[in-house]
Amino acid sequence: MIVKTKLYDIADIRPGHPFRGTIAPVAHASAHVVQVRDIDNYNEINAEQLITTKLAGRKQPDWLQTEDILFVAKGAKHFATYVRYLPEYSVCSPHFFIVRLHQAQKKHALPEFISWQLNQLPAQRYFKNSAEGSLYVSIRRKILEDTPITLPPIATQKQIVSLHRAAIKEQKILHQLINNRQQQLKTIASKIFSD
Repeated sequence: MIVKTKLYDIADIRPGHPFRGTIAPVAHASAHVVQVRDIDNYNEINAEQLITTKLAGRKQPDWLQTEDILFVAKGAKHFATYVRYLPEYSVCSPHFFIVRLHQAQKKHALPEFISWQLNQLPAQRYFKNSAEGSLYVSIRRKILEDTPITLPPIATQKQIVSLHRAAIKEQKILHQLINNRQQQLKTIASKIFSD
């Protein structure tokens, strides 16, 4: 059975860490920061390149957890990334909303499937039509909360997630093959033209 719902019915949505101004890197600090630039072309977080910084304020930060979804709400592109792994004590910049599924909903909704769904055409069309601002476009929290979500049976969600992972793996292999071939041609060219 397919269930139609809204994102706020199945998840809590909260803003990223309230940094003021530029996030200054501090070597060997304990807090890692996910920024938009840390997300690759496959919408995956490059955990190895995260900067560390000192967090101001006495309030305990909202540390990111495995299975969180980070949604880029500010900028030219609005998309979701699934948190598969992050260093302990990680936060995200204010460009993101953190989408965390209610524990009770995890029987009916896979976080990775929801992340995938937010990047598909129906949701992307909804965000494009709802975005505000002309130069610096953003999605308000209320807009994200009201995103229509479709939940097929959990077995179907697992199949889709599995297909999506396979597709990403194939894309990475293809890009590696293309890069290897280009490198090979550069080497041949430099040998030919240096003789």
